[in-house]
Order: sequence, then structure tokens, then C-alpha cells
Amino acid sequence: MKKLSEVCKIVGVTRRTLQEYDKIGLLKPTSKTESGYWLYDDTAIQTLILIQIFVEGGYERKAIKSLLESHTLDMIEEFDHLIGTLEEKRKRIDGMINTIRTLKITAKLPESTLRAMGNLDVTRIYKDKSFSSYLEDSIVHSAEYSEADNEEAELYMPFWYNLIAIGCFLGTPVDTKKVQITVEQAYKSMMEMVMADEEDSDEELTDEELAEAFLEGIQDMVSDPELQQMVDLQCGDGATEYIVRAVQLFSSKKITDSKARQKGDE
Repeated sequence: MKKLSEVCKIVGVTRRTLQEYDKIGLLKPTSKTESGYWLYDDTAIQTLILIQIFVEGGYERKAIKSLLESHTLDMIEEFDHLIGTLEEKRKRIDGMINTIRTLKITAKLPESTLRAMGNLDVTRIYKDKSFSSYLEDSIVHSAEYSEADNEEAELYMPFWYNLIAIGCFLGTPVDTKKVQITVEQAYKSMMEMVMADEEDSDEELTDEELAEAFLEGIQDMVSDPELQQMVDLQCGDGATEYIVRAVQLFSSKKITDSKARQKGDE
């Protein structure tokens, strides 16, 4: 037999919880001492553990009481049902965590990028969906990501948002300062990804090579029809071509400046 205080420590419940269980008839102490101490035997403790499993699974106390009092209960079937419920809950929690991680990444974007993304036409993205259903889809998809995927997203997402931000300037001359500032943010984001991939490498790329790699990387990305469709959906038809032109101008200037510095060092 174990005292109430010992049972609380073993199972991880409070004294008040056991008092409430006793009050509603969910779990009563096995016996009481002459001095009034509540005692629980091993069977009662095992029942308490089972109760807490159902509590964690979201079952109401009345429902748990009915389950325990049922003479026809198939506990294996009930456990299968509980496992299914918890797995769905875990997917949703994991999905929400990944969604919040995305929001956290967005919150750390440069102000210039956030201002540019303010031009997004969300009706093009959501179409006939409500925001809640769009969020639900996002949770389902992001719940499929592994921890490695999440780490990769930490690097990739800032770049993607900066890329979309360039497309949001569609119609503005690509040599405009605010456009080129946003391109530079995308460049910095891509360089962070490159550096992460090359951190174990002894090879150090020059500014000229980085600028060329940036342009080639953007051109390769937007050559993907699916990605092109995604960018155009969010920013407007022709956004991918606009992004490439803006990046070409930025990279050309970067390469020219790099060559000028090299010539000056000679």
C-alpha cells in the first residue's frame, strides 16, 4: 500500500486531483488508516496510470469513468483509437510548430523585404479558399517535414521570401534602388546557403564567382515550370522574367566592381 503523497509522486498528479477523482467516483482510495491517511494498492495505482493516459489523450473524466465501468469494453480497441487520436494530434502540433517557425523566419526578414511583400495580392494565392482552410493545408504539409527539412528551411526560406519580394516590384524599373536593395538581400540569403554547404571546404569563392553563381542559381530555379508558376501566382504574370532581369543587373554590377577592385590591386 502507498500513501496518497507517495502515489502523487509516483504518477505525477496532485493531491487535489486524487481528491476530485474520489469525489466523482472515478478512483477511490483502496483503504484509509485510522488517522485518516488514504492508501492505494498496486491495482489502484495501475488504474490511476490508465486514467492519466486517457486524460492526456483528451478524454473527459465522465467518459473515462464510463470506460472503466463498462463490462463490454475492448481495451485493445480503445487503445488503438487513442493511439490514432494522439497521432493526429501530434501531426497537428508538429505542423503548427513548423508553421510558427516559418512565421519566425518571416519576422526576421529585412524591413525592405517586408515592405515589398506588402504588395502581395493574397487573393491570387488563396483563390476561393478561406484563410483557415489554407492554414489547415499548410499544417498538413509541413507536418510531413523531418527535422532535417526544418533545418534546411531555416536557410532556404529567407532566400525564398527575398526572391518573392523582388517579384512584388513587377512593373518597377529593375535599376530602381529599392529593387536592387531587395535583390541584394536575396543575394545575401543565397550566400548564407552557399557558405553553409561549403563550410567544410577549403575553397573560397571570389566576389565575381559568387555573383555568377547567384545569377546561375536564379536562372536554374526559375527555369522550373512548377516554381515559375508558383512565383507568377504570388507576384503576377511575368514575375520570374522580371526577377531574372533584376538579378542580371545586380550580378553584372557586382562582377564589374569586383574586376575593378582586382585591377586596382595590381
